[in-house]
Amino acid sequence: MRQTTIFTLLLAAIMSVALFYLKYEVTDLEHELDILNEAIVTDQEAIHVLNAEWSHLNDIARIKDLAKRHLKMIPTEPNQIKSAKDLSDGLVGKEDAENNVPIDKTWLMKNKKGSRL
Repeated sequence: MRQTTIFTLLLAAIMSVALFYLKYEVTDLEHELDILNEAIVTDQEAIHVLNAEWSHLNDIARIKDLAKRHLKMIPTEPNQIKSAKDLSDGLVGKEDAENNVPIDKTWLMKNKKGSRL
């Protein structure tokens, strides 16, 4: 009977220590969970702000206004538009011919016969 009592007390002591350890382990994990949940909420708020900013930056009217103010682009003139035939026939522009830019005629002959533009 004495051995059973000692065994029971020893088992109760081990269980008490285990429960004590488990209680603090659960408390630490709950604290870590709270920290992670706060981080998730903070990240979601940041994503919400970034989505709003992205929507503002991608506003078509705003982009058109910025393009007009900063790019100083002008509409394309009809004489600037070339067809495929114009490109293949006149690989050397008028300006190049006037400035005596050297032409690699072998390259011109190969590409004029063998490829399509």
